[in-house]
Amino acid sequence: MLFAFFMVCVVELGLATLLLLTLGDRIRFASRIVAFPLVAGLIYLAGWLAALAWNLAPGPVIGAEVFVFLVTSAVIVVRGVWNPVGQVFFASYVAAALAYLAFAAMVTVADGLSFIASVASALLFVLELSALSLSASFAFETCDVICRVRHSRHFPTADGAYQPFVSLQIPSYNEPPDMLIETIKAAEAIEYPNFEVVVIDNNTKDEATWRPVEDYCRDRPRVRFFHVDNLAGFKSGALNLALRSYTDPQAELVGVIDSDYLVDPSYLHDVVGYFADPNLAFLQTPQDYRDYEDSPYFRACYDAYRYFFSMAMPSRNERNSIIFAGTMGVLRRRVLEELGGWDEWVITEDADTSLRMLRAGYSCLFIARSYGRGVMPLTFASLKSQRYRWCFGGMQILRRHWRSLMPWDRSPDNHLTTAQRLDYLIGGVQWLNDLVYMGFTLVLLVVASLLIAGKHVPVRPFVGPTVLLPATLLATGLLRALWALRRRNRLSYRRAVLAFLNWLSLSFTVARACMEGLLRDEGTFLRTPKSGHVRRLGTALLAARAETIIALVMAGLACALLAIGTASPLVIALVFWQGSVYLTSPAMSWLNQRAHLTPELERRRATEERRERLALVARRVGVGSLLASGAAGLIFMLVLAFGAANPGRPSNPLVVPEAHTQSQPGPGPAQGPNNSHNPSTTSTPSSSTTSSTSTTTSSSTSTTTSTSTTSTTTSTSTSIPTSTSTTTTPTG
Repeated sequence: MLFAFFMVCVVELGLATLLLLTLGDRIRFASRIVAFPLVAGLIYLAGWLAALAWNLAPGPVIGAEVFVFLVTSAVIVVRGVWNPVGQVFFASYVAAALAYLAFAAMVTVADGLSFIASVASALLFVLELSALSLSASFAFETCDVICRVRHSRHFPTADGAYQPFVSLQIPSYNEPPDMLIETIKAAEAIEYPNFEVVVIDNNTKDEATWRPVEDYCRDRPRVRFFHVDNLAGFKSGALNLALRSYTDPQAELVGVIDSDYLVDPSYLHDVVGYFADPNLAFLQTPQDYRDYEDSPYFRACYDAYRYFFSMAMPSRNERNSIIFAGTMGVLRRRVLEELGGWDEWVITEDADTSLRMLRAGYSCLFIARSYGRGVMPLTFASLKSQRYRWCFGGMQILRRHWRSLMPWDRSPDNHLTTAQRLDYLIGGVQWLNDLVYMGFTLVLLVVASLLIAGKHVPVRPFVGPTVLLPATLLATGLLRALWALRRRNRLSYRRAVLAFLNWLSLSFTVARACMEGLLRDEGTFLRTPKSGHVRRLGTALLAARAETIIALVMAGLACALLAIGTASPLVIALVFWQGSVYLTSPAMSWLNQRAHLTPELERRRATEERRERLALVARRVGVGSLLASGAAGLIFMLVLAFGAANPGRPSNPLVVPEAHTQSQPGPGPAQGPNNSHNPSTTSTPSSSTTSSTSTTTSSSTSTTTSTSTTSTTTSTSTSIPTSTSTTTTPTG
């Protein structure tokens, strides 16, 4: 029965993915009259093809078809704003994931596993459950935007006659003066009658950096410049000081602009009118960037940045749950002051402020039009620092506010809806995607080390045919992520792949930020310098030294397994694949070194090299070193534990089989490929290999691959997971 579920889900998910890739964004209507017959026909076709291909009995096939139909029917009813293709795809993905998790859970609790194998299988199940749940969340975002045919929310309209006074605030720290002056000039040119520009420079020690900006701002009719020293709170501290001491008393709205942005003159004229709705607390427009067209590296960064504002933000906008992204957004001053201003304990004060505003019962709005363009981090090290800061701040927010996001929190001051709680909770948890991937990496390192040592690796039994379902989830996730990149952002295949690799290259950085964010309260505010270095290979490897080491270790393990000659080729391929994911980091770093900048950015890079060196010195490496040592110790202890649990067992369940003999009935519930449709048959092949992989996408995709081989006597085989994760890019 379980085998029939697997095979029907495999075929159904394959057909649904084909529909998504061909018709996902072309069907512009939602109709249950069309959806239910389409689903019924597709499921019948999937069952017929599965029965024909694997000679399945009618009973189990019908049971699997009913299961998939029930899941799909629930999605059709709940997501009536999607077109039928989106409904079918998401339901097929969820049904396939549930079928695999049911199998994994049954085998994990099966009798016959040793204590060590049971514990290891349970940990593996937690990783698989996490990976598949995150994968489903990214699949939901894709369908919610590309396959949506009507709005779920009534959006406010702009009142052109509403023109309150606006205070545009530009926080600055150690910025190149020419860049900051350009930003101020662009702000002055905004075509709106009632606004001021407040520039606050905090803690810049070199007077030659901030004095030219002060000289420019002197006697400017709309601009006021303030320089302060020894100000705590970083950006949030500067914004709080500006709000409390320097903002014009008549200002009703506050806009934040980063110091490198060039703002469109129509910005305030177009967005301020939405605040005629008295319940609107903040409005956000996309972060956008310039000077990226001439470099493959910067194009990859640009496309990866855009994904969050083209996918996640429009989806969350339908449920009134977007985040304030820190620049190119406007807030209602009264609400900001009611909440006590910007929180200074968190390094992503913008996202935290938006959550507190929504918790207080106010609304938000995302306008999907770019009104300003800034400068991306010009080095790979700077990009990693920025992503680290965003992720660490996300963990801080999750730790501080998780109780408010729980469905049972009914505090009188908590006005979050169920959808808002889920969006903020899932948005925070999605950062953990790369930490889950790191967990699979550690498991694979343990397994490879044990194989090289000639030890037995008992985890959980699998059988050969189950490889098709997780492999289909892997392929589906990868195709969906690349398809969403291409369709939503109108990219070529090459640019979509490069953006995907850019996501992967930051996996270790995000995993490290997650670990540190979960272990300590305060983070180092790693500013994002727009600077560069000398173009050398050594510099590129230094910027990705941790990822380079991991990739080399994985390559070394794979070569050792290949030299021994007893490991399965699939196992060796998995180790190589895991290392290749981390190899994208030094590859992106080297691509950055070869990027050509405009003369203006070259001057800025030279100006800011000193600031980047200071930022690198400010990194706190103690916790990172502690975690690395802990991971190494964990691997060592697991190797000893597995070895002690299997004394005197020279046989290896992952070796290349010499003969295919019939085994005795195993203790697990899983059946072999030729008899799984027959419940009365319990024997399994002597050597069957299974690979299970699940993929999620971020701003982003997570992949989990498991390989197992049953022994020739009892069913104590091994699952080797690996995962490729790609997260979306939440900002803050």
